[in-house]
This record gives sequence, structure tokens and C-alpha cells, in this order.
Amino acid sequence: MRNPTLYIDRQKLMHNVKSMLKLAEKANIQIHFVTKVFCAFRPMVEAMVEAGATLLADSRLENIAKYENLGENHLLLRMPMISEAADVVRISHMSLNSDLDALAALSDAASAQGKRHGVILMTEMGDLREGFMPEELPDAAGKVLNLRGLDLMGIGANFNCYGGVIPDEPKLNELIDLAKSIEDRFNIELPIVSGGNSGSVYLLEEGRLPEGINHLRLGESWILGCETSYGKRVADLYSDVFTLEAEVVECRRKPSLPYGLQGPNAFGEYPVYEDRGVIRRAILAIGRQDCPCESLTPKMTGIDYLGSSSDHMILDVSDSVKEIKTGDMIPFGVDYGSLLAAMTSPYVRKVMV
Repeated sequence: MRNPTLYIDRQKLMHNVKSMLKLAEKANIQIHFVTKVFCAFRPMVEAMVEAGATLLADSRLENIAKYENLGENHLLLRMPMISEAADVVRISHMSLNSDLDALAALSDAASAQGKRHGVILMTEMGDLREGFMPEELPDAAGKVLNLRGLDLMGIGANFNCYGGVIPDEPKLNELIDLAKSIEDRFNIELPIVSGGNSGSVYLLEEGRLPEGINHLRLGESWILGCETSYGKRVADLYSDVFTLEAEVVECRRKPSLPYGLQGPNAFGEYPVYEDRGVIRRAILAIGRQDCPCESLTPKMTGIDYLGSSSDHMILDVSDSVKEIKTGDMIPFGVDYGSLLAAMTSPYVRKVMV
């Protein structure tokens, strides 16, 4: 299989890792580089490590297992399933946690394997995904300190996901205060206060990340070159590490409006079509089974997205700067959603260049 193909620029990828490390070093911040959006594609992880990344993180154990001999510390981001507790301890060094039953299962697994497993307790800061409520956190910390085989490495919070809640200084200061209260209550030091994900990078760039936050879990910001709270470019990072190319399998003039008795499309939808008259339409060999085609950005001017089915994407190429014909490759930029799907799809070839 040759196409569609996702090209990954190795030098730009490494540049982004190095630049993010420099940005973090200025603020004395540790970064776990998140590999989930590209399914821990081994050549990419190797390039990351070559560029200086030593802390790696993913939501899925299957991905972490791909790079078990790379980097120095591997963090499981998704709350551990009780059914996978033994594998969590075996494969990852640390995990984010928000459930006492799961923590007990990790304790049993660590004891059975004769290993230590680090845990970061997540607390709820408004985004309403995972996390103990703030008032529950100190008691949860106390219980972890009494569980065999577990090391309480710190606390953290999630933002910018389910609820789209943006991390700001008041919320992060609240997280810092929670960490201090736990340290004072149990006379311990928490090595990690994890202040979120790529949505916190705008504070890092502006020098406003509160002192006391010493750790971030970053994916999209270094991969696509923009932070996720306001969508702004980050420092000198490249936003075009990835280029997705798809091949034209038909190109001819056709009406822009479907004609005949009309019902739902293949996905049960009733799209509204714009009457553009007779246009030059290109059909590409890529579809929704590969990625959300509507989120791809053509890198050639004068091309408009019209729609897609499972295996085909349809474009208006009437005003293309280049005359499009069957067999041509059309390049696209990707966003987070289309990159996630393309990297996950077995039908998209991945090539480092």
C-alpha cells in the first residue's frame, strides 16, 4: 500500500522537542512528552529521545510498551483499569490516579511483582474529567502513603478536555496550596505538582506559570506548535511537522448539487449543498475511515472541501492554482483530530522524512 501517506518531518519534530525543553528549563519545569496522538510511532519516539526527551507519557499501555527501552520514565495518563493493574505496574513507572479501589489494585500488583510504582493523585479543578474533589485529596494521599508498593509522587489536575476549562493562575495556585497542605499534614515532600497539559503553555511562555508548578504533560503544543487554551503559536515551534497526501482517483466536471430523489447520506446525515453550478470535482482515495476529512487543510490554494464518505473525499478544484488530474497527490495540513485518526488508521502509511 502506498497512499494515503502521512509524512513526518524528523528535523522539525526534533527542533520542536528541543525548543520546548529550553522553554521549560527556563521555568524549572519538567515535561512528560505525550506520545498518544501518534500512537507512539517508534521512529518518532526515537527522534524525540535523540532530541533530549527523557520523560514519556501515554494513555495506553500498548503504546508505552512500544518504547519500554527508550527514555528514563514512563507515565500512564489514563486512570488505570483495575483489570490491567498488573500490566500498569509492569510496563509503566508512574500513573495518574483518582480512585481508591484502583490504587489498592496497583498496590497488590506492585507487592506481587516486588516493584515500586509511582502515583500522581489527580484533583478536580473544574474541567470535570478525572480527579478527587479537592476536599477529598488529603485523605486520599494519606491512604496512598499506607499502601504497600506505591510511592506518592505528587498531585496534578486536568484542564482543556471535557469541559474546556482553561488553567489560570488562581486555579493553579489552588493546586499548589493543596500540595502544601498535604506536605504539611504528613511531613513529606511531593516531587511533582503537575499543572496540566498544553493548555498551560501560554502561562509558561508568558512567564506567568505560578512558582510551585513544576511539571506539565505536553502533547499537542510541541507536536503541532500551538497551545490549546487560545490556539496561539508557541515560540519558534513548527506547526507543519506533518503532511498528509492523498491521491486523486477521479477528476471531472460535474454539477455541484446532487439530483434525484434524495434521502440521508451514508452516515444518516442530511447535508446542505451549495449550488456552485458545474464545477471541476476531484475525488481522493481517503475518507472518514482514515480521518475526519473536513479538518484537513489543503496546502494548495484554490481548493475547497465539499464532503466525504467512508473511503472518498470530494473537493472543488475549479480554482486550483495547479490543474488537477487523476493520479495527482494533494497535500494537506492536519489538526489534532485528523492527526490522531490518521496515525491510528492502518490504511494510512506513515513515513519519516
